[in-house]
Amino acid sequence: MKLKKEYIVLTLVVVALVVYLTTRSANHDQEDLPQPAKLEAAKINRLVITDKENPPVELVKKDEKWFIEPQGYRADSVKAKNMVNAVAELDLTALVSESKNYERYELTPKTRINVQAFGEGGARLRAFDIGKPAPTFQHTFVTLAGDPRIYHARGQLRGTFEQDVEALRDKSIFEADKESIASLTIQKDGKTLTATRVTPPAPEVQATATPSPEASPAASPSPAPSATPTPPPEPQWQSADGQTLAKADIERIIGAVAHLQCDSYLDDAAKAKLTQGQPLAVITFKNDQGEYTLSVFPKAEEKADKVPALASTSAYGFLLNEYRLKEIERAIDKLLGIKEPTSKK
Repeated sequence: MKLKKEYIVLTLVVVALVVYLTTRSANHDQEDLPQPAKLEAAKINRLVITDKENPPVELVKKDEKWFIEPQGYRADSVKAKNMVNAVAELDLTALVSESKNYERYELTPKTRINVQAFGEGGARLRAFDIGKPAPTFQHTFVTLAGDPRIYHARGQLRGTFEQDVEALRDKSIFEADKESIASLTIQKDGKTLTATRVTPPAPEVQATATPSPEASPAASPSPAPSATPTPPPEPQWQSADGQTLAKADIERIIGAVAHLQCDSYLDDAAKAKLTQGQPLAVITFKNDQGEYTLSVFPKAEEKADKVPALASTSAYGFLLNEYRLKEIERAIDKLLGIKEPTSKK
């Protein structure tokens, strides 16, 4: 019995010692990590991302907006913000290797992604190399500038920074509140229709008096008339001659163009060719901010799944997914009375 108690006590002591050593080792490793100094994202005004697969990408912040230099393209605000936050919040979680076996972690000059962040006066605030994602899928292998050791950094950093210029460009063409659009003009096949948003006058409110209870023996003052609440009239879309138009078709077009994003941009030569051609359809809409126009042109090739276009808000030509335009085209044809071509047998 005594021997059994001693065995239990010895087992507890061994378990406690293992837990202590494990915890102490983990804490010691964490304390030894060269954790990057805290950095405010707002202080970063320039990023340079370099890898062997693509030319270096430089992002510069101007008036709280990010641009791709030297081209001067507007950068996707969400992607730029994700990059800046990843730099500012870089967090090392473990020392992985001191062997300098960079090929294993995709941290060689041919496979790594180098990130440099700069602040006021061009001062470099942070620099590090990104390797492949760790097997945990929650960390990335990295090295810090001037430090040959390999670490785990928190997060999937490779996906955040593995972007070329085209992927980083802001694809927004129009950013308009749908409810603010007051008129819409569509043109196709020589036909034109202008639709104007009109709010019908509210109907007169009918007042009704609440009758006095018949059982009341004494005369009492009549209650004040109560108004029957009526919902406000819904806006309608009317043509220039006052005809009411199909609201669903108008709103389908507006819904597609109000927050339009392109798939990719065209080079200057392709844009110049468009400006010399005749558009298939033109959509113009107005709100209190101004007038906006989208011109859609014939595809470069019959089998292509992208349609070239120009917009009054963009200095560049761009491509739109043909599938996304089909719904707009059907709505335009219905409003203009254009019949679908008869398929050949």
